[in-house]
Amino acid sequence: MAMKENFISMAPDEESSAKVSLIDQNKTLMIDQYTTDVEAGSPEFVEDIHNINDAFEHFKPKVNVTFTDEEGGAVEETLKFGELRDFEANGGKGRLVENSPFLSGVKQNIDTSVKIRKSIEQNRKLRDILKDAGSRAELKEMLQAMLDELESAK
Repeated sequence: MAMKENFISMAPDEESSAKVSLIDQNKTLMIDQYTTDVEAGSPEFVEDIHNINDAFEHFKPKVNVTFTDEEGGAVEETLKFGELRDFEANGGKGRLVENSPFLSGVKQNIDTSVKIRKSIEQNRKLRDILKDAGSRAELKEMLQAMLDELESAK
């Protein structure tokens, strides 16, 4: 059996004469198991995979994860990966967040908080109200009353 070239050995692939490029020193290779339905024992040898898209199509990687919500409760979710972009978090703008209902909800809450903070920073009257403890309490009561009214209208 011919030894295949890999990222560790410089042995050539005698079947295809292909050269595998080594990973640059400034790059990170993350290897992990992204499926939970793999049986123990010998790994499956698949010959008809020619590119990364074929690998995703054949193996259909997915992983069950448990997130912790704001109250400390567990949220179970299955993350599925159909292409390399599905692994990108990209500051909350990547496909990993898009494809996860839980992460999308967290991102939406963060975005809303950022918008409110910017509005407060840009509104001088509101900043002045928030500086005074009495005015801040009145604003809080008023906002709570509005929130209660909105929730009762559901």
